[in-house]
Amino acid sequence: MPFRIPESPEAFLSSAQELWVKLKDEKKKTQLAEGDWYPFDTLSCVPTVTELISPEFDVVAADIAGRPVADIGCADGDLAMLFAGWGADVDAIDYAPNNFNRMLGVRTLSRVLDLPVRTYDINLDHDFKLPQDSYGLTLFLGILYHLKNPYAVLERLAFQTRWCILSTRIAQVTPTVRARVENEPIAYLADGREIGNDATNYWVFSASGLFRILQRTRWAIVASKRIGCLVDSSPIDPQGDERMFVLLKSRVHFPELHVRPADGWHAPEGSFRWTAKSFALEVVLPLEKPFSGFSLSIFVPRQIVQAGQAVSLSCRIRDQLVGTAEYAASGFYEFDGELPPFALHEPVLRLDFTVESEFVSDESDGRELGICIPVDASGENGLGFRLLTSPQSPAPNP
Repeated sequence: MPFRIPESPEAFLSSAQELWVKLKDEKKKTQLAEGDWYPFDTLSCVPTVTELISPEFDVVAADIAGRPVADIGCADGDLAMLFAGWGADVDAIDYAPNNFNRMLGVRTLSRVLDLPVRTYDINLDHDFKLPQDSYGLTLFLGILYHLKNPYAVLERLAFQTRWCILSTRIAQVTPTVRARVENEPIAYLADGREIGNDATNYWVFSASGLFRILQRTRWAIVASKRIGCLVDSSPIDPQGDERMFVLLKSRVHFPELHVRPADGWHAPEGSFRWTAKSFALEVVLPLEKPFSGFSLSIFVPRQIVQAGQAVSLSCRIRDQLVGTAEYAASGFYEFDGELPPFALHEPVLRLDFTVESEFVSDESDGRELGICIPVDASGENGLGFRLLTSPQSPAPNP
């Protein structure tokens, strides 16, 4: 069957809704030989997944067109069937002793829908290797907090898949003293029956803890969304259940620098792009390289210095000043900044720039104009942004 993913996020969502109706009917009229169907609606996550992948839809679609898809922690394989129905090469993976019906559900659905989904019984808490050497996309939904060794599994996945959609439970406060942990990179270890009387629940991360472990295990966080209890979520309270969905890009398969405009950018105009007086860049740093700073190519137009007043440009990371410069004449410049040690561990590094000038744009324009960024057709997103490496220490004399 040729691979034909829906042509847009809207069609992606519509296709999933059609399958939801079909699966509901099939499960109603098909009795499993042993046990029952998984009681939760797996496809209920598709609107959130669609929202996550929408900005990267064409890129992700192209990446999985010629590579397999893995559905890990597949339950009855509803999502595996969705991709298989589009002609994707799909592996449905779970650990049978912990699967609700010992994987009979996913095997039955594959048969009754006549979809060639391969099923694998794999224990991720033991030394494992996925069936294929390289996947275009891995679905990893609701499984992370069921793992004893989440760090090892996440790192292994980064070597075997290009993209990953992950969801897991997170918490903002601790259960007893209600200590706030939202901004601390930590995880709560549940006891054997503390969460839903389920001994396979282990680690519930804070949002910062989840981002930290993803960054440390070679992932770039492309997009994220939180659902459920968004105020004072708890690791064990059923009413305090919050979930984080994350679109991840493997930094093993995509080791290059990623930089994208965030707030305060106007549309490109030929060979340059105006910013507002406050603008930002989001940067994913390549791993394990000794970066000390960054450089951004800028252009100071004549009109913003005509009044004889110098134009100043400054940059902050988490409110810490990392670079500043003044320009009294029109021309091209390189704005340099330093990277503080904490910045090297950010999953997505945000650089906030501020332009101070007396220039006010013409009323007919209506835009707030800060400074110009030359468009570099050879650079990522057309921006002349580059990282500066730390100077190497001289080797000692023998």
